[in-house]
Amino acid sequence: MAAEELIEEVRQSGVERVVLEIVDIYGVSRSEQVSTRHFLDTWENGYTYPIAIISCTPRTVPAPGSRYTAASNYPDGYILPDPETFKLVPWLPDTGRVLCDFAHADGTTVEAYPRELLRRVLRTVPPEFEFSVGSELEFYLLDESYDPVTPHRHEAVSWMTEEVSGWYDTLDEWAGVYELPLELMHHEYGPGQFEVLFGHGDPMTQADRAFDFKRLVKQTSRTTGRRATFMSKPFPDESGSGYHLHVGLTVDGSNAFADGDGLSDRGRHFVGGLLEHADALTALQAPTLNAHKRYEPGGFVPSTASWGFGNRMAAVRIPIGDPRIEVRIGGADANPYVVIASTLAAGLHGIETELDPGEPVEGDPAGDRPDLLRRPWLALEALEEDEYLREALGEEFVDEYVAVRRQDLAEFRETVTDWERESYVEML
Repeated sequence: MAAEELIEEVRQSGVERVVLEIVDIYGVSRSEQVSTRHFLDTWENGYTYPIAIISCTPRTVPAPGSRYTAASNYPDGYILPDPETFKLVPWLPDTGRVLCDFAHADGTTVEAYPRELLRRVLRTVPPEFEFSVGSELEFYLLDESYDPVTPHRHEAVSWMTEEVSGWYDTLDEWAGVYELPLELMHHEYGPGQFEVLFGHGDPMTQADRAFDFKRLVKQTSRTTGRRATFMSKPFPDESGSGYHLHVGLTVDGSNAFADGDGLSDRGRHFVGGLLEHADALTALQAPTLNAHKRYEPGGFVPSTASWGFGNRMAAVRIPIGDPRIEVRIGGADANPYVVIASTLAAGLHGIETELDPGEPVEGDPAGDRPDLLRRPWLALEALEEDEYLREALGEEFVDEYVAVRRQDLAEFRETVTDWERESYVEML
């Protein structure tokens, strides 16, 4: 969309205010609102905004090790609206929304900004390659007491899915306004756990859609007397929620991952790259202390760096008869820009160097393949030591990401939990 088209669309929409929305390193939506009059007069120049906002924990604690905080006196940058992303906001009257990019005061790009991270990786894709991605995001729908809206674990039981039909009707209606092509909803295994699917597309469009989808689900839930969470493991004895990323590759109009109904050499190499960088990918795609608890053996979640055909217990699954690559490492709370960028970067390394993924696994691969890292501090160390991903994702992004994650872990270490009190107050 050109600048003239954006101005015309905003005028024709009749909105009274525009939300300027950015995404932080965790994938949290942050924003400010301006009047439509002010937006139309000033949007091309951008809006002053502290860069440190992207380098905070989810509770907005700045990371001490960040180059955007105290080390540089908390500098201002500019958020720059992306004309392609203007949408009406269905839950706010007379309001539009535009996603923004981030620049330093001198006009240079903020390299750690998640949308720029994905652009950086996409610039390295060979010109003959055309990647498409699709996102499957699981989440829990809760009542106002934060209990699941449907009882006990099950999957796809019709009447339990129908229990939330009113909620889904609102979600579907608002998704139309928000230009999100929802395709399917079903009840997952956990109580109150759902999955909604939407179409495949180019990586940046799909990252924007996944980011928008999370926001849409949470806002729909709030306005219908419920709560939704994409937390990876909200209940210790129930299923974790994953972010399953489906990746396809077309070269010269043909599926480059397919060899008949099987996986081509290029597809095998892409998988090899994912497994080669699995430790670092757990740091990037399991973005919280809680997210690493999802890697439990014996369930429909990955616990090892493994791959297989149709195997939902492997980290990388190749659907039978449909050669594409489903990456199951990510937790639902992961930042979609980071998930897509890191997946493509790791897979491209596998293609470039023809990495061999080894043999596919049958059944539960626990004990037969390397474990995915369940200790986040070890995963962060693996990311720091992964020379290829540091180069592919950028030193600036990796340093900021690690600094923010370590601040989050430091906050947890200073917290006294209920478990500690229950275990020690009376006994010690």
